Amino acid sequence: METDVLIIGAGPSGLTAALETASRGLDVTIVEESFSMGGQFIQQTQLLQSLPSSYQPMRGFELAGLLTKQVEDYSIRCLLGHRVIGFYKDGSVGISDEINVFPLKAKKIIVATGAAENALAFPKWTLPGVMTIGAVQTLINRDFVLPGKHAVILGSSDFAMDVALQLSELGVQIKGIIEKTPSLTARDAEKVEEVRKKGIPVYVNSSIKEARGIGKVEEIDIVHGEQILTVSVDVVCIDGGRSPILDVFYQLGCSFSYQKELGGWIPQYNKSLQTDREDVFLAGNAAGVSSQGVLLTTGMIAGVYVSESLGAISKQEADIETMSLWRELEIMETKLYPDAWKARMQHVENFEHPVLKDQFIS
Repeated sequence: METDVLIIGAGPSGLTAALETASRGLDVTIVEESFSMGGQFIQQTQLLQSLPSSYQPMRGFELAGLLTKQVEDYSIRCLLGHRVIGFYKDGSVGISDEINVFPLKAKKIIVATGAAENALAFPKWTLPGVMTIGAVQTLINRDFVLPGKHAVILGSSDFAMDVALQLSELGVQIKGIIEKTPSLTARDAEKVEEVRKKGIPVYVNSSIKEARGIGKVEEIDIVHGEQILTVSVDVVCIDGGRSPILDVFYQLGCSFSYQKELGGWIPQYNKSLQTDREDVFLAGNAAGVSSQGVLLTTGMIAGVYVSESLGAISKQEADIETMSLWRELEIMETKLYPDAWKARMQHVENFEHPVLKDQFIS
């Protein structure tokens, strides 16, 4: 099988990259491990306000449905339930549906593999009932299952605020949000205010000392200043942040550098979102963990530059379009995560003007 553009991952950034390339007449193939498109947006019921100007504010699952519909309107080859298992010496990509393996030859590759949640360990954290906030959201919105009746949330990002509010609306008693730093890490003031109005207790400068229970979590000890507070719960939601999924980049031999504000180790890339491999671009959380609007925009930027690299549009057209997209990205990212924007610009600068010859790890 041959294609102009192979996109690895059918999350929001992979889909916007597919739309940008397919709309310019390129042959596009998407490879996605799951059997649906849209990534984590499928589970998100919260209203997404900060999106690129080409999209109206809407809920996550609505946006996933819209992007999927738009992709289906083009002749894009969607290999759902397939995954990349390696690369052949001639550059072909090994694709598997878990039964068969076949090579796929692509002129350009856009890697949009997303991010994975990080765990926060504490004694007895493996008891049933302790789970990540992403897992909680999946249980609620995809499986229509309440994870429990009494919960605490460890961590305080905007995502944690979303989950706390949704659990509360569904009748789950939130017995506390536990944050190790002196203040909540959520940047969306409106969400924080909603949490405050619901009377959810917030414990800053705090941590979980231990969980206890027989066969499942039944109570936890919270270290709060010099106090130890014992709280009865049947759910502990862990918000440990997210890190980019990098397996494919390792296999491709890309180089990396560390940017804490963007989720840790990320591939090196320039302003075209092109890695140090000429045929490999990236998008979404793989380019640094950020907000939903930023993820969409990176997919669009990668799609435009891949189109230009394959001669589907002129360099002048690509530069004009991406200048506008980068401006939108800056506005969206600096609104909530200004440190992430600074780190992203530093990352691009380091790629284009390396200070040290061997500052990158590959």
